[in-house]
Amino acid sequence: MWINNENKQNNSILQQLGIILWKLRYPIVLNNNNQIKLWRCLRLLLISSDFSISLNDPFIKDVIRAARFNPKEVYALTNGQINHLITPSGFSCHCWWIGTEVSKNFYGICLNTPSLPVLKCNIKAKRDLWRQISCIKFNI
Repeated sequence: MWINNENKQNNSILQQLGIILWKLRYPIVLNNNNQIKLWRCLRLLLISSDFSISLNDPFIKDVIRAARFNPKEVYALTNGQINHLITPSGFSCHCWWIGTEVSKNFYGICLNTPSLPVLKCNIKAKRDLWRQISCIKFNI
């Protein structure tokens, strides 16, 4: 990298003051354009509207267990992260859209429910979710 004399003088002054200049090794990390690579082994995507869903939530664990998915085969992301996905060719998986509309086809069964807080309190929404899960169990 070419450094002109002016920058050299500034650097030496900063060094005398005890200030160290750092250069980011991976500057792309600061951008919100981070690519998310999906693995072929994924079978279920949890896609929420604005905040990431915790896979450690007891309700989420129950749903994953009821649908007979291994927790290692499940990945949670937000609706905004969908544009940054890198999917392998021929990739397909089931999706659970939580509190958001379906915006991309992943060539699997789509579960669509209200947001998680509403879902946990609404008996009718839970019943609809369990009905959709039973369809997954019989179609796999």
